[in-house]
Amino acid sequence: MPLDRPPSRDTPETGTAEITLQEFSAQPLWPGLLPWQHLLCAWILGMLTWEWPLPGATALCLYLAALIGSWESPLHQVCAADAKTSRHGFPPAWFMSPRRTAYAVVPVLLAFFFGVATVHHIHPVPPPAEERPEINHRTPTNITATVAEVRPRPGNHYQIVLRDVLIHPAETATSESPQPLGGGLLWNWQSPPQVPGPGQEVRVALRIRPIQGMANPGMNRSEDFWARQGIYHRAYSREANAVPHYSGTIHPAWEYRWQLREKILAATPPGQGQAMLLALLMGDRSLLAPETMDLVQRASLAHSLALSGMHLGFVVGLGWLGATILGWIRPQLYLRLPRPKLVVLLSIPLVLGYLWLGQAVPSLLRAALMFASWGVLLLLNRQRVLLDGLFLAVLVILLFSPLAVFDLRLQLSVLAVAGLALAWPLGREALRFSQRPWWQKPLAAALGILAVSTVATLALLPLQAWYFGRISPHLYLNILWLPLLGMVVFPMGLIGLLALLTPWTATMASLLLGMASAVLEGMVGGLATLDQAGWMVVTIPARPFWPQILGYWMLLLAAAAWWRSPQSIRPAAMILAIALLVVPGLSTIISEQRPQVTLRLLDVSQGQAVLLELPGGSRWLLDGGGFWSWDYDLGRNVITPVLTHGQPPRLGGIALSHAHFDHYRGLFYPLGHFQVRQFASQGSGPEGRDGQILEDTLARRTIPTAVWHKGDEINLGRGIHLEVLHPGPEWLSAANQNNASLVLRLVWNGRPLALLPGDIELPSIAALLQNISAPDALRAEVLILPHHGSRTSHSPQFYTMVQPDVALVSTGFLNRFNHPHPEVRQSLAKQSIALLNTATHGAVSIRWNGPNSQPVITSERAGRIDVHGMASRHEEKGLPSASGPSGGLFGPGL
Repeated sequence: MPLDRPPSRDTPETGTAEITLQEFSAQPLWPGLLPWQHLLCAWILGMLTWEWPLPGATALCLYLAALIGSWESPLHQVCAADAKTSRHGFPPAWFMSPRRTAYAVVPVLLAFFFGVATVHHIHPVPPPAEERPEINHRTPTNITATVAEVRPRPGNHYQIVLRDVLIHPAETATSESPQPLGGGLLWNWQSPPQVPGPGQEVRVALRIRPIQGMANPGMNRSEDFWARQGIYHRAYSREANAVPHYSGTIHPAWEYRWQLREKILAATPPGQGQAMLLALLMGDRSLLAPETMDLVQRASLAHSLALSGMHLGFVVGLGWLGATILGWIRPQLYLRLPRPKLVVLLSIPLVLGYLWLGQAVPSLLRAALMFASWGVLLLLNRQRVLLDGLFLAVLVILLFSPLAVFDLRLQLSVLAVAGLALAWPLGREALRFSQRPWWQKPLAAALGILAVSTVATLALLPLQAWYFGRISPHLYLNILWLPLLGMVVFPMGLIGLLALLTPWTATMASLLLGMASAVLEGMVGGLATLDQAGWMVVTIPARPFWPQILGYWMLLLAAAAWWRSPQSIRPAAMILAIALLVVPGLSTIISEQRPQVTLRLLDVSQGQAVLLELPGGSRWLLDGGGFWSWDYDLGRNVITPVLTHGQPPRLGGIALSHAHFDHYRGLFYPLGHFQVRQFASQGSGPEGRDGQILEDTLARRTIPTAVWHKGDEINLGRGIHLEVLHPGPEWLSAANQNNASLVLRLVWNGRPLALLPGDIELPSIAALLQNISAPDALRAEVLILPHHGSRTSHSPQFYTMVQPDVALVSTGFLNRFNHPHPEVRQSLAKQSIALLNTATHGAVSIRWNGPNSQPVITSERAGRIDVHGMASRHEEKGLPSASGPSGGLFGPGL
C-alpha cells in the first residue's frame, strides 16, 4: 500500500474510518515523514543555523509548529475518538497531551542542537597567525605539495587543489627547514601547457596570498566557501609563466581517464560540440567557451551540463532499454524478476562506470547514492521510493561529510528531487506512456518533461534568484533539448566511448562520437540563432530576503498538501506564509519613504563603485568597478546582486566619472538589464570594443544620456543634489583621463554630505584648490579618496579644505599598486581623519537619517563603526552627537 497518501476504509460494522498503525506512522507531518526523518531534518537545520543563525532558528520554530499542528488533523481526531475502544492502542489523552508534545519536540530539539555542535566541532579552523610562515605575496614562493584534485573549468581554466604544502626558504637561507603552509592551496592555472594529475608531487614557485573575496551586503564570501574545504591560500598562473617540476606517479584512474579524453578529442572535430560532448561524458568543461556557458544558462539548460542525477537517469535509461529488450526476447523473465528490479540490476554496472568516468565529482557521487537508495528500496518492495530514497541518500552523504550541507550543488539537487517527490501526483498521468495510443505518446512525453522541469524550477526558484541573480523563462527549450540528449547524444556517446576501448571498433567509435558531437554543435548553433533573434532574454528578479524564501516554500508545501487533501489546509499557516512573503517587501517600501540618505562604497576590489540611496526609493550608481580581464563580469556577479537584494532592477541613473575600465566595465550588465532613467558622464567615454559595447547598449535600451559640466547642479529630489565641481572643458583633452574625472559633491538642504572626486590627480586637485569660490566650497563630512589613495593624488592641503570626518577608499586586497599609499595614510592620521578601506572593511555604508542627524557608519566586515572625533565635530556644527556605547575606531559590531 503506498505510504504517500494512506487511504481510509469504512468498515461494515461501524461505517467509520479504520486506519492501521503503519498508516498512522506515515501521516503526522505531511507527506508522512518517519521519526528518523524528522530527526534528520532537525539535524540539517541545526547545521545550517551555525552559518545563518536567525533564518535557521526561525525555520526550526516553523517546523515545530507544523509538527505540533499536524496532530490536530482529522486523522488524529478519528484516532483519538476511537481510542476509547482501544482499537488502535492509544489512550484517550495521548494526542495533544504535554507528555506527547515533549516526546516529539524534545528529540527534534536535541537533534537541532546536535547539528549546531557538529559544525562547530568539525569546521576547519585556520592555523593561528603566529604559526603561519611569512609569505611575501609580491614575489614567488618556492613550494612543494601533493596534487589532491584537478577541476577543469570553462575557458581552459583549471583549479588545482594542493595538499601537504611546504614553504621552502630562499636559496640564500638553505639552512632553514621547510615550513607547512597550514591548510590547502588553491592553484588557478589558465591555459596550462601540461595539466598535472592527482597523486603527483609538484615543486613550483607561485605568488601566494590569503583567500579573501569581496564583502558586500546580501552576498556570500568566497573565503567561507574555501575555508570549509580547509583551503586558506590561493595562487594564480597564466599559461607558461609557472614552470613546475613533477615527481611521483599519477593516480592510475586519472591517467587512464586522461588517455580516454585524448581519444575522444582525436575522434571528434574541434568546436563547441566537441566541448559539450566532453562535458557530458566526463564532466570536463575546460574546452567550453564562457560565451557558450552563458548561452546555455540563459536558455535554462545549465542543469544539462552538470553531472548529476539527470545524467545518471540517462544511464539508467539504457538499463531500462536493456530490460525491455530482454523482456521482448524472454517475456517469462518478468515473472521471476519484475522489470523495475531488472532495470536496477542492469543499471548497476552502467552507473558505476559512469561514476568512474565522471571522476566521481561530488554532485555525481551524491546522485549515485540517491539512485542506490532508490534501487535498494525497490528491491525491498518499498512503495514510497522517491522520498524515502532521498532521505536515505542525504543521511549517508552527511554522515560521511557533514559540511556538504553548505554545498550549493547538494542543496539544489535535494530541493529539486524533493519538489518532484511532493508534486509527483501532478505529473504522474503525463508520464504513463505505455497506457496511451501511439499518437499521444510524443505529446505525453513532452508534457512530462515540461512538468518535471517546471516542478524542479519552482522548487529551486528562491535559491536561483538568490545565488544566480537571474531567472530564465525558457523552460520550453527542455522539451527538445533533453530528449535529444537522452535519446540521441548520450546513447551514441556512451556506446562510442565503449567502442574506443578496443582497437577493432575504433572506426565505429569515431563515427558515433562524431555524430554525437555534430548533434551537439547543431544544438548550440540553434541556441545562438535564438540569441541573435533576441529570444534568449533573462529576467533579473529582486533577490529575496530569507523570510520570503521560507514563506515561498511554505506556500509550495501547502499547495502540494492541498492537492492531496483539501481538508489539510491550515488557515493560520497560510496567513503566516503570506506574511513572510509580503512583510519584508512592505518594510522596504516604508523604509524608502523615510527622509534618509545612504552612501555605499561597494567592495569591487581594485576599482570603485558608489551607490546612493535616496528618499522615495530612488537610487544612483556612480561608477561600477571593473577588471582588466573579460573572464569575470563584475557587473553581473557583484554589482547586480547587490543592487537587487530585496530591490527590483531599477535605477534613477548611472554616472561614469571617467573612461577607465576599473570604473565602467561593471556598468555594462546593469545598463543592459536594469530600468535606467539616465546615463551621465563628463562627455568622454571609452574607446575600442568597450566603447562600442557602451554605445550599443545605450542605443538598444534607449537610455537617455547627459553630459555634466563644471558648475552644474543635478537635482535628485527632496532637497538633495549633486554639485559638479570638475572638469571644465579644458580638461577633457588631457592626456591623463584621471584628471578629467567628474568631481561631485552630495548636498542635502545645504549640508555637504560627501565629496566624490573620481581618480583626479595632483594637477586637477591643484586647479580645484585655486578656483574655489568660498572657504567651505569643498567641505564634506565624507571624502572618498581620489584615485584609490594613490601617491599621485596625495594632497594634505586638499584634505584640510575638505575637512572630512571620515575618508573612504576602494582598493583590492593586497593590491599590487600599494593603495592607499603610506604617505596618504600618514597625512590622514595627522589630521585625525579616520580611514576605512574596502580591502579591510568590505563595503562601507554611511546613512544619514535626516538632514540634521549624525551619520551611522557600518561595514560588512566590522559592523557598526564609531569614528573617533566624529561626535565632537558634529557638536561643533550644532548636530546631535551619537548615542550608545563607543567602541573606538571599530564599534561594538566587531
